[in-house]
Amino acid sequence: MSTLADLINTSGDDAKEFIKTNLLDLINDAKSESEIIVRETGEKVEQWLTLKANDELDADELEALLNARQRIVSQFLNTEEIRTKARLEKITTGLIEHVLSKALGKII
Repeated sequence: MSTLADLINTSGDDAKEFIKTNLLDLINDAKSESEIIVRETGEKVEQWLTLKANDELDADELEALLNARQRIVSQFLNTEEIRTKARLEKITTGLIEHVLSKALGKII
């Protein structure tokens, strides 16, 4: 089975040239990320596009896989946003409360 890069590099038309210069960069960037959800997404998208290019996956199946992955990523991002906000609130509120309740009298 050919790799996605091999399949894209075999054509010179404008649409595939755009894919070659942009899509492969995005996939490679995603695959090199330390965040597992990003890395997995890059790997999965590359795999699915390769399957589609080899006619092992039809357009509807590819679209369904991409939509499902998009939902997973959106859910992850929402969870991360909530987690980050909670952490920042805990740190800032904790700092202010500590100064107000314990340290204010000792430092002023």
